[in-house]
Amino acid sequence: MASRIPWRGALSYDGPGDGQRERATWRPTDPLTPPRSTAEAVRAMQVGAVLSLLEVVRAVLTRGQLRAAFDAEAHSQNRSLNAHDLDAVVTVGLTVSVVVGLLGALVWWWQSRVTARGSKWGRIVSCVLLALALIGFFGGLIPTAGPFARMSAVLLLAVGVFAVVRLWHRDSSAWIRYQSTPQD
Repeated sequence: MASRIPWRGALSYDGPGDGQRERATWRPTDPLTPPRSTAEAVRAMQVGAVLSLLEVVRAVLTRGQLRAAFDAEAHSQNRSLNAHDLDAVVTVGLTVSVVVGLLGALVWWWQSRVTARGSKWGRIVSCVLLALALIGFFGGLIPTAGPFARMSAVLLLAVGVFAVVRLWHRDSSAWIRYQSTPQD
């Protein structure tokens, strides 16, 4: 006969089996505040916005290194670029980096606001954006980047994963369910 195992792991769906009463799922309070897991996800998304803005600053500060990298790549392909063409390529590269960084920061901040309100579709959009970030990360965008850009990409991924995991926590799910249910 199988014996009952009293211990449940920390990752168990119903919590650790430490003999203590199980903590209740999030319940509405007065004043209405989101649960800790949702607040942590919102903070993580705000950190993601700040990291995206730091990536913009990094791109602008390393303009000379970008110019040298483009020049070295042109020479390795036996092509010669004059100074005007090289400056045009660097300007386009910087413009793309700045626009993508600013859009990334805007999306991070917007997602944090949507999440704080308890939007059901906001959680799904967060998951889709994380999946796209993972595809971009492992799809080859990182091999061409420098060490700081790689570290920044890893940090942004870690923040995104943390935020999505916290959004699917049971308390966050209860908050989202409560916020999307019409109240009388």
